[in-house]
Amino acid sequence: MGVDPREIVFLFGGQGSQLYRMGEDLYRQNPTFRHWMERGDALIRRIAGRSLIHELYEAGHRPSEPFDDLELTHPAIFVYEYALASALIDAGIQPTSVLGVSLGEVAACAIAGVIAFDETVPALGQQALELKRGCRAGGMIAIIAEPRTFTDSPVLSRRSVLAGVLGPTHYVIAVPDMWMADVESHLLAREILYSILPLRQPFHSNWVEPIPPGAEAALARLRFAPPRLKVFSSRTAGRVHTPTAAHLWRAALDPMHFRNAVLELESQGPFRFVDVSPSGTLANLVSANLVDSASSVHAIGSPFGREATALERVLVKLRAA
Repeated sequence: MGVDPREIVFLFGGQGSQLYRMGEDLYRQNPTFRHWMERGDALIRRIAGRSLIHELYEAGHRPSEPFDDLELTHPAIFVYEYALASALIDAGIQPTSVLGVSLGEVAACAIAGVIAFDETVPALGQQALELKRGCRAGGMIAIIAEPRTFTDSPVLSRRSVLAGVLGPTHYVIAVPDMWMADVESHLLAREILYSILPLRQPFHSNWVEPIPPGAEAALARLRFAPPRLKVFSSRTAGRVHTPTAAHLWRAALDPMHFRNAVLELESQGPFRFVDVSPSGTLANLVSANLVDSASSVHAIGSPFGREATALERVLVKLRAA
């Protein structure tokens, strides 16, 4: 049997994918994952004065509890995804492309060699502090329905913003606190399935503004190098040849076009997609977007844990001819 010719694409998620105890058994069992988690933990402690490792694994939190403190979640998602992607690479799984969603675009750029881990973690920590101080309170809701249900609804279109279309029946809205109850009541009355994401800011909307000056400046201080991998963006729904600080900042503010980005990638495929986000949701979304595709989709993160077992299973599949 020959080698699988399909190139590998790593998928990086953003805010809303995080949960307490994410990667716990990987932290215990995988040296590469543990190395990057501990390195990130040391950097976060310098900025926030708190330990990510303690909050994730030692403070007694359950995965079902909302992990929504931006001061920790912002750098934590980056650290987790970088650690998991590095564990895959150290195991011989080399991507040729990366695709990020929102904050995941930062992690994608780091794995592509555009920005450095040790510079990015403090920058995200500082950015989180600025956003916590300056952002309007609100949240985001994932809705399991066709996107037309947003435009067809006066309540949704007036009380929220379409933050992103992720799949044929999956989109996300941003909502300020003052209208959250109205929006939830509307969804319940229409029997539309939804899930409130674990965050307290209405990203991907004009309600993030006025933007705290330090939030954008935190990324502007990073040094940028040419990417060693092909970088694809959910912000632009295409390839980004020269990622910049401005692009990464707008990735948190502009709508997410994940569905279109996946379809654009698939037009150049097929591929082997590997979701390195904490929740594994991106793998499900790729599968929903690519019906009858020759691409394969693999997830490691899960709300149910057992990521070390999932990693070994994915490695076997990716190494198989």
